[in-house]
Amino acid sequence: MGLISIREEIHNKLLRLRSIDAIVSRPCFTWLWEDSDEIQLAMFHNLLAAVDRDGIQEWMRDHPSLELGERSLTDLKYIAQRAGVKNYSRKGKPELIRDIQEMENGPQ
Repeated sequence: MGLISIREEIHNKLLRLRSIDAIVSRPCFTWLWEDSDEIQLAMFHNLLAAVDRDGIQEWMRDHPSLELGERSLTDLKYIAQRAGVKNYSRKGKPELIRDIQEMENGPQ
């Protein structure tokens, strides 16, 4: 492993750490951190040790304390896609919330 590749690896890791720092600085992260139990905190620490920015974003997106109404449209579309909601990409936030709840609880 040459000197250039070592410097490149360090540079890339620093960029990922700066990105994680920006995520952790958000107020919504503080709320999630305070609402987390020990298992969720341990998951976060593992992701941080691995410098996994995408994993941390996923941790925030899938946090159990978030209500559907508090999530972004992009996150709702992601959840709807995983839940099997038809035409999820064409729907707005209220329709996605309703359809996701129907998929989770069954039709009312």
